[in-house]
Formats: sequence, structure tokens, C-alpha cells
Amino acid sequence: MRVTELRLSAVLLLIAACLLVGAPGAQAQIDRRCFTNDAGTRCYYLHVPPGATAGKPLMVYLHGCDDPLAHPRPSGFSLTRVADEMGFVLAYPLQDQAANRQQCWNWDKVENQQRGQGEPSIIAGITTALIEEFKLDRARVYLGGYSAGGATVTNLGATYPDLYAAIAPMAGAPYRTRLDGQAIIDAMGPRARPMPAFFLQTLFDQISNIVIGRTNLAQWLAADNLADPGSAPALPTSTQVLVIGPGLPIPLTVEHYASPRGCELAQFTTPLLAEHALGAGLLQQDHGIEIQRNLMRFLLAHRMPPPAQTC
Repeated sequence: MRVTELRLSAVLLLIAACLLVGAPGAQAQIDRRCFTNDAGTRCYYLHVPPGATAGKPLMVYLHGCDDPLAHPRPSGFSLTRVADEMGFVLAYPLQDQAANRQQCWNWDKVENQQRGQGEPSIIAGITTALIEEFKLDRARVYLGGYSAGGATVTNLGATYPDLYAAIAPMAGAPYRTRLDGQAIIDAMGPRARPMPAFFLQTLFDQISNIVIGRTNLAQWLAADNLADPGSAPALPTSTQVLVIGPGLPIPLTVEHYASPRGCELAQFTTPLLAEHALGAGLLQQDHGIEIQRNLMRFLLAHRMPPPAQTC
């Protein structure tokens, strides 16, 4: 079967999955806020699950370029449903069109690859402000994103390892487009530690292709081993194949990378047959909710470790 036929099959599977899922339930309560510091202003959506907020985890999610869910509100953003199920606060920062015409996060600019500067300082500022306002659990703060958002996640994972317990740089790019882990360790400085990371890379991604995703994974594993020698395996310690089912419209392969002490430092998920835009939909729409649950299960399994410990 030709590649184009495989891609068409993937689209048809997604359409069928949307029909099977049906209309979503009652729309989640989402507030729009804005945050300003010396680097500028960015607005963000906020969803707080029912009940007391003190001690809850926080998930910050960064969209890709020209994200349709940012206009005018992320009503289809099904991570709000997962937030209610698993009990975490969800923040969804929005890129300003004045900063990038396509609303891409400017991950490739030097000032956005450093601590305390540019867009990372704004995202970290939103994160810290929410932790303080809602008295959230500082040991369970997570950052994920897709495409330009995923590349920005790598930047913040390298520059703010003391803020985020685990990250999800999906369909992104290696830090400073380097192949080695030393660039990450240099950015972490005295805060260097192994960083648990969830990766998602669609098989036929034409923008951030599978090689880039593998390079991003390899860079983080190399950095983990520099921070704690021997902590991260070069090859998967186990691999799963997940078949189509409710909330999972496309088969997946899932690679697990566990340390000798049993801590899963990385998970690499590959939706088969899918392209770049379809991957974004799997992370933001109801038809991909099981992938979103897998993402959050991985992140929530990690807490900010004590000094000199891996997990």
C-alpha cells in the first residue's frame, strides 16, 4: 500500500473515531487571564477542576502554530476532561500574534533558550503565579506542548528543571538544535538532574519528522546520563503496541525507558499512519482522549525529586 493510501486511511479512521465518540458533555468552565512581566504579556486559559485546589498538581500546555483552539477559546480542548478525571489544574498559554504572525512560540530565538528571558520567563511566571494563587503542589508541576510548543517545552525543561517535575516535548526539536546532552546540562547549571520526558511523534510527520523526534529523545537521555551516570538506557526497556479502541483511533507503539532503579525516565509514543496536524488533534480533541490520559499518567507518576536523586 502506498504512503498516500496509508495517510488517507488514517484520516478516515479519525473521522470514524469522532463519530463514535459523539458530542462532548457539558462544556468545562474555562477562564481567560493575562500575565505580564518585563519580557511582555501573554494571555492564557485556565481550567480548575471541582473541589479544593490546595495541593493539586498543575499542567501547563503549549499549543503549536496558528492553533485553531485559540480562536476564541479552546472549547474542544479535551484535556479539561482529563483534568477533571485526574484532579489537576490546567493552564493553556496563548502566543501573541504580535510576537509571531503564525502564533508560533519563538523557540528558536536565543533569548527564548535562556532562563529568565523572553517567552520562557513569561511561561514560568504564569506557572509560578498559579502555584502561589491556588496553593498547588510544587512537587507536581508539569509542562507539555506540541510542535513549536513542544520545542518550547524542551527550552523550559533545560532552563527551569527546578520548576517542572516532568515534561512532554511532543513533535518538537532538540535544545538549541544540538545533538548532544551537554547543551541541556549547561543550561541547567547547578540545577542539573535527570528530567522525565514524554515524547509523541507521528510516523508520517512532514514538519517535525520522526528523525527529529528521535534526536530529541536521544538528547534528553544523554543529558539524563550526564546528570546521573547510568540512569537512562540507550534502548527501550520494553515496548507496547496499542490497537484501535475507544479514545484511540490510530494504533500506537509505546517505548518505555526505565532506569536500573525502575524509574521510567522517558516514554516515546508513535501514532502509526498519522501526520503532523493529526497528531495535534489526538492531543486536543475527544477522539484522542486515551492518548491524553497516557500522557498525564506518565507525568503524574513523577514528583520533583529530592536533591541528588533521579526520581
